[in-house]
Amino acid sequence: MTRPAERGAWSPQRISFSRNDGLPKYVAISRAITAAITEEELAVGEPLPSQKELAESFGVTLMTVRQAIQLLIEQGLLVTEQGKGTYVGRAAFRLPMGRLSSLAVQVAASGRTLRTEVLGFEPIEVSPLEQHRMGLESPAAYELVRLRFVDGDPFILQSSVLPLALGARIDAAALGERSLYELIEESTGTAVGRAHETVQATNLDAESAELLGRREGEAALLSSRLTFSTTGSAVVDDRALTAGDSVVVSVDRQADERGLSLLLSSDAPVLADSSLPFVRGGR
Repeated sequence: MTRPAERGAWSPQRISFSRNDGLPKYVAISRAITAAITEEELAVGEPLPSQKELAESFGVTLMTVRQAIQLLIEQGLLVTEQGKGTYVGRAAFRLPMGRLSSLAVQVAASGRTLRTEVLGFEPIEVSPLEQHRMGLESPAAYELVRLRFVDGDPFILQSSVLPLALGARIDAAALGERSLYELIEESTGTAVGRAHETVQATNLDAESAELLGRREGEAALLSSRLTFSTTGSAVVDDRALTAGDSVVVSVDRQADERGLSLLLSSDAPVLADSSLPFVRGGR
């Protein structure tokens, strides 16, 4: 883990615990540490004081401090290293759900670095559900599988289905460096106009977990995005799998504009076909 530059050690302040707010002391302490991280009093990679020092500073028992730390570890804000202590974890990437743009554009705007590894790009036969969703004349299509890294860490496992005629004109060698949306427009003259996207909770299967550097069964977010051209034809059917603690989905909402909406999973028309493995092949 990368350590921050040397500076004065963070020293927590004693907390006045209210008997009337109903909060356990360890929750109040976890909020105080979270605030220190959010306000950058504690930087990514910075060690926390020892549990004994924290207990003395907060005026609580060691058990209470351990409960607070465990809660923050479960939330991904803290990490432990055997024999070394507890450190501030890497903050989750904030993925905006506003204006339609590629992941490359979103990551660049955040000041982070994106690297893409192409795991597969080949003709396939899609399922009847996928064929219907994209309005394809036949089940023949191209599938692109990519593993996307943010700041060097595996972040998104992404499977993209493209119409056969469009996929045949994409330069696979450029996919590691270029946005798919850019290549589609550059190679075919097809401009991206809009997309419908759903995000739902899921769990990582064995292969996806291995690729993302996680454990099988860990919580994850599954995004299903159907992208259309400016003329209304479907150009990309995307599925993107992200470990649950590595991303926060955000959106700016206006009172007079339509924003995020909540749907029952049975009512969401573009959810991924659960009968398919996430990675079908081509690796």
